[in-house]
Amino acid sequence: MKITQEEVLNRQTVLEIKLDEVDIEPYLEKAYRKIVQRSSIPGFRKGKAPRSIIENYYGKEHLVSESLDDMVPEITQRAIEDQDLEASAVPKLELVGLSPVVVKATVPLVPEVNLGEYRDIRVAEDKIDINVDDIESRIDEMKTQAGIWEPVNKAVAYGNRVTMKVTGHVEENTVLDSDDEEYLVEENGTLPFKGFPENLIGSKIDEPFGFHLDIPEDYADSRLAGKEGHFEVNLKEIKELVLPELDDEFAKSVGDGYDNVSDLKTSIENKLIEEAEQARDTKHRDQSLDKLIEGSSFEFPPLLIEQEISHMVDRRNNFASQMNFSLEEYFKFTGKTEQEHEKEMREHAIERFSRSYALSKLVEAENIEVSDNEVDEKIEELKNRDTEDGTKLDDQKLKSPEVLSSIRESLLVEKSLATLVSITKGDDDSPKPNAKDENIDQRKEK
Repeated sequence: MKITQEEVLNRQTVLEIKLDEVDIEPYLEKAYRKIVQRSSIPGFRKGKAPRSIIENYYGKEHLVSESLDDMVPEITQRAIEDQDLEASAVPKLELVGLSPVVVKATVPLVPEVNLGEYRDIRVAEDKIDINVDDIESRIDEMKTQAGIWEPVNKAVAYGNRVTMKVTGHVEENTVLDSDDEEYLVEENGTLPFKGFPENLIGSKIDEPFGFHLDIPEDYADSRLAGKEGHFEVNLKEIKELVLPELDDEFAKSVGDGYDNVSDLKTSIENKLIEEAEQARDTKHRDQSLDKLIEGSSFEFPPLLIEQEISHMVDRRNNFASQMNFSLEEYFKFTGKTEQEHEKEMREHAIERFSRSYALSKLVEAENIEVSDNEVDEKIEELKNRDTEDGTKLDDQKLKSPEVLSSIRESLLVEKSLATLVSITKGDDDSPKPNAKDENIDQRKEK
């Protein structure tokens, strides 16, 4: 095998791989065994013709073509390892010739990252301020959850739940036809259509009425978008949410062993503080990572970004298909053009890789490691955690190479984020660890 490597440009390099007979022989033999099993050669039982006969009958090029799917990726990986390269994504392969077999592989290398003066980053923490209004708001939510919907004999108001017979037409298209439909009448509600709830306000039971409503221009169904619809409604039932009184009995009914309203309020305050602390820590962590990325420089191989965008496009198309949308309908539904979608995808891809590779570089710069004991502790934690069906996670699966690698990677991310947060708080004033060379490329290149 002869390998020729071009100059690294934009964190990509091209390998030309020329194969000798000895390189392709194992793959030709494998191809022969496949072909002979499905070939009927005069004078030979099926599957028994010698390789020389098969080659003469079909031509050697046929065996080569049959072997390409297995041969090219494996040979390319060998060439990448031989050149001491580390690919960040699947190489782009091109078959240049069959006799001899010549493959051209565009290899996206691991991005180059420079973190800059990351130890000078400081991010202020938000103060936690839980007041009486916050507690009362949480109590109101609990009262709403415990409320009872009771029928009332009055005109519809916002917040009511109504049951009705409703029909709707847009030109010749029937858009609604229900004899027992229930809706929550919300201010600025959009169900079943934007503007529909407003037309119910003030109406009463068994007093049929109709109204016209313009279907929004951005409505997903192009048959209806921007057109006028006519709706006929007859209310059958109007319900109003009756809330419980805030007293000791209500506190006891909530659960968790509350004896009175005072206990309930104290517990709510503690929960709100805990939630606020979690939100504060999450915000501080995200802001720290944002600052790290802002102060860093990146060079990504174009092929890495393009492959990620391709994956996003596939996921988008699958989603549209599941929703029974054509792509045109999907773009109309989202209110964005295909070009705007692609621009967003590119931004998301760059953002994702910036976060991932910045943290990887931080791990290297700070000499962050995950010990075997830490992995074992995480496995024990996972073993004791119930799954959704109430069963325990299988011990053998948790110790598979794939899962162990995933656990170690997850712990590395956690520790790198914790280190970053400590730095941005100013809590870590220790001298910077001796990294091998912070400013050079993380990976080897030829």
